Amino acid sequence: MTRHERVRAAFAHKVPDRTPLFEIFQPYQPIHWPVCGRNIGTDQSMAWDAMVDGVDCAELVEAEARAAFDIAKFFELDMVRLNGATPANYTRPLKLGEYEWELHGVRYIRNPRTMLVEPAVPVADSDKYAEDNLRTQIESWEAAPEPITVKPDAVYSRVRELANEQGIDFVYMAEIGAGTGVAFYPPFMLMWMLTEPELVHKWIDRQKSFSFDYTRQIVGFGYEVVALGGDVSSDKGPFISPAVYREFILPVIQEHVDIVHHSGALAVYTSDGNHWPIKQEFFFDSGIDGYKEVDRAAGMTFERLIEAGIDQKVCIIGNIDARHTLCMGTQQQVHDEVIDCLKKGQISPGGHILHASHSVHEDVKPDNYLAAVNAYREYFGLSELSW
Repeated sequence: MTRHERVRAAFAHKVPDRTPLFEIFQPYQPIHWPVCGRNIGTDQSMAWDAMVDGVDCAELVEAEARAAFDIAKFFELDMVRLNGATPANYTRPLKLGEYEWELHGVRYIRNPRTMLVEPAVPVADSDKYAEDNLRTQIESWEAAPEPITVKPDAVYSRVRELANEQGIDFVYMAEIGAGTGVAFYPPFMLMWMLTEPELVHKWIDRQKSFSFDYTRQIVGFGYEVVALGGDVSSDKGPFISPAVYREFILPVIQEHVDIVHHSGALAVYTSDGNHWPIKQEFFFDSGIDGYKEVDRAAGMTFERLIEAGIDQKVCIIGNIDARHTLCMGTQQQVHDEVIDCLKKGQISPGGHILHASHSVHEDVKPDNYLAAVNAYREYFGLSELSW
């Protein structure tokens, strides 16, 4: 089968020649280094130093695209979700020390454990909004925003070009939220859902107006799968009650899924956490085609998904534990978990795409992810990969 045929079969709950392989690689994760070398597309410290010197954005984008293409090609992925390109008008950081920079008045350092650049004093997403400011913005929105014109992301365009040159038919996934990622709401906004629901509805209307327009256009660029939704649950369950989810979030998800389908693409709900209290709404009422970020550590195990009949309705995109096994497990533990995951994925014919439970993020050991892919390759009789 081609990559497209393999992925489409899985979404259609048919038996492909082998389970499709999908992954998201965090930019600059050291897993890139043995595959692509260390350069401004794979080493964040080098990239920031280059931006300090005013590197041409086209050079940065080329390096980013090469890294994204080379890592996907090396692991022979079927489906990819690419990270966005550095904007052409990027702001140059100020160099403070060997591994220290300043950007927009915030001090950044290189984390010696992950080798990534991060704020010296981290700030939670929920603390980035001032209640009075957001309230004023919402109340001042009197009409729908002007229609937008979207251009293809530069990294995406270049990766497609490189893949086409080598006859590689990746299936491309876009990721587009519409204000439904409840985990990123500031605490006061969660209170508004109960005390001032009209404010939240107005804010969501504004978000979805932009996102729906964006979705229609981006599918036209060749994205065949759209990940939507965003984090809505924690380990203990949804951040909001099922009733509040049904009022504020589910209708937007349903509208967004319809937009994706009418545009000719497949819709994937992406969210960490324990969704069992909203199982009916999340999996069955939403109309989604797939489920990504299957959080095994939060109780979203393959056994329970099969028992609930979710695998018959929704393509399961997972379920290698990226919270524990890929970060702290042995390579043998990784191997055994992947084999078990593949076997469970085939209990119901098709309907499964292998993927880490979130991504190859900063804490994933590169050798553990290589072990995961080699377990997959062993299961399907493919040759082993090595650095």
